[in-house]
Amino acid sequence: MLAQALRLHWLFAYLLMLNGLLYMVGLVIGGAYRALLPRLTDVRDALSMARYYTGLFLAKLARRVWPHPEVATKYNALQRLSYFAMPVAGGLAVLTGWAIHKPMQFSWLARLFGGYDTARMWHFWLMGLFLLFVVPHVILVFADGWDTVRSMVTGWSKRTRDIPDGK
Repeated sequence: MLAQALRLHWLFAYLLMLNGLLYMVGLVIGGAYRALLPRLTDVRDALSMARYYTGLFLAKLARRVWPHPEVATKYNALQRLSYFAMPVAGGLAVLTGWAIHKPMQFSWLARLFGGYDTARMWHFWLMGLFLLFVVPHVILVFADGWDTVRSMVTGWSKRTRDIPDGK
């Protein structure tokens, strides 16, 4: 069953690459990449948002008010850092995947990641990073409501159409 598993793996790898390419082209053509560029205050603000998301569940259970940090841009700092990091991680996942799939043809690429075994380790940890992004992301999107789900599929939202992309 290894051959079937590898075929399935490569099917999803090519779908990931195609999706990533279309995503990047859409960001550039639409100019939306400006809203995803990290800012100097993003690390501090991202920690504030992470604290909010972490405590929100407990506050709801305790029926307490849990104030949302102020966000004046299309994406909060945690979203901006995550959405900026995912294409970078996707590119690294593709490169490490090719390095371990064709170690003789791409020996220079395997060496770039510290050798075949280290490239495998990088590839494994990058897949874990994707899971750490996708699972909470999907939960939060559905928790936020239908407008957010629609905006992920169609690219537009009623709530954010008046907010400039570059702010």
